[in-house]
Amino acid sequence: MNKKKLFIGLVLSTVLISCSGEEKTEKTENENTDETVIVEETNKESGEESTPVAFMGEEKGEYLLYGHSEFSADEAVSTEEMFTAFNNNNNFEGAVKVTINEVCQNAGCWINIVKPNSDETVMVFFRDHYTIPIETSAGKEAILYGKLVSDTLTVDFQKHLLDDAAANGEEVPQEEYDAITEDKISQSFDCESILIKK
Repeated sequence: MNKKKLFIGLVLSTVLISCSGEEKTEKTENENTDETVIVEETNKESGEESTPVAFMGEEKGEYLLYGHSEFSADEAVSTEEMFTAFNNNNNFEGAVKVTINEVCQNAGCWINIVKPNSDETVMVFFRDHYTIPIETSAGKEAILYGKLVSDTLTVDFQKHLLDDAAANGEEVPQEEYDAITEDKISQSFDCESILIKK
């Protein structure tokens, strides 16, 4: 069984759990093969333990560090460089300097960023569903450490993201929900740690 696929499925399913507290099933599919991994997760009351988070807002110079490991802001590349590397090699792992576009207002368990020269957003999921303060504002500079991946977003998960947008105060018309009829392949960032500028 492909460990990368299993890992991506776990990331997506734990995000669903941390935002909604409900039991969900998430499907992850590699676009290059016919294999599909189904990952079932239960809610936090199940007693299942995730990796402890080492940093929850520790001061690191002009930044606050959240996540599993320490890393240097000096290592960061631009978002343009990250997407170029991913497009050339189908792989990016490291640190990238971003501007936060939106923060999950249910739990602070994800952010999104805008793709360069585009209106398209890319979801950033925090590994093992650690969180950042929901008060973190859009437009704030941050540095992500982790990997950019391609994964499949299920219909339910896409609708869940619209629910989060509504919780952020955005008006989400029913037509947007109705327009989601099939899974889609999308890029997302699996974030091991994040530095948020003070």
